[in-house]
Amino acid sequence: MKITRLLRTVLIAILVATGASSCCSVKRYLVSIGPESEFQRSTAAVHVTLILRNVATSDPTEWKIASDQMCTQSTGIIGQDTEAFERTWDVGSPVQHIWFWWATLNGEADATLLVNNVIVFQGHCAHLGYGKVRMIETCSYPRVYKTLGTGPYLQEPLDRNETDIVFAISKLPGRFGIR
Repeated sequence: MKITRLLRTVLIAILVATGASSCCSVKRYLVSIGPESEFQRSTAAVHVTLILRNVATSDPTEWKIASDQMCTQSTGIIGQDTEAFERTWDVGSPVQHIWFWWATLNGEADATLLVNNVIVFQGHCAHLGYGKVRMIETCSYPRVYKTLGTGPYLQEPLDRNETDIVFAISKLPGRFGIR
């Protein structure tokens, strides 16, 4: 019993020493050393890229993405003088819940969203107001809005102001070597 408490104390000390500053960073660390860490490394990572062009906003704008493995990440504040913005986030493996939203969009921008270099959304986003809003709700006629296929594609849950990124994942047991 005392060994378990000692190990827990040592683990917390290691996490603090390595700069783990939040539950999300602790979670990432535990996943990297956990019993399934070999599987985690062999699973392809999901990279999400947001490209904003022709940004015209009267107030700061912010877009966010979150996943079960990597928690919430954001663009940071995109100010009035930003004409273009591009950033890519690693959100973990495709075998998890991944979602995104506008945290604030009080203006307009041409937005392109790529998931593993596949365009899943492209359109002119415009919104006057503050607060969480789905990307599709800010765009009347998107040029690209991928909602079907083998993945990646988008789903709009009716009970949340977020959009989910979905992959077609095999439900076959691990012995078939497919996940």
